[in-house]
Amino acid sequence: MSGGAYDYAYSRVLNFADELRAEGDLDAASSELREEFREHLRLVAETMRSIEWNDSGDGDQDEAENITKCLGRKPLE
Repeated sequence: MSGGAYDYAYSRVLNFADELRAEGDLDAASSELREEFREHLRLVAETMRSIEWNDSGDGDQDEAENITKCLGRKPLE
């Protein structure tokens, strides 16, 4: 099966990260925290893409590495 096994969900997360404003309204977090969160979302989106490609039959050899990075763990051996 080739294509978007999860309807390209990773692209929606990536779009959110790209559109996230540096400064928010009212009780928003600092722009530094938002930037750190934006980078985390990009890592999550890349991990989601790896999973989606593998589950679609397209293949991505970086899935395990991306998951461990996303979870903040040491690489699996």
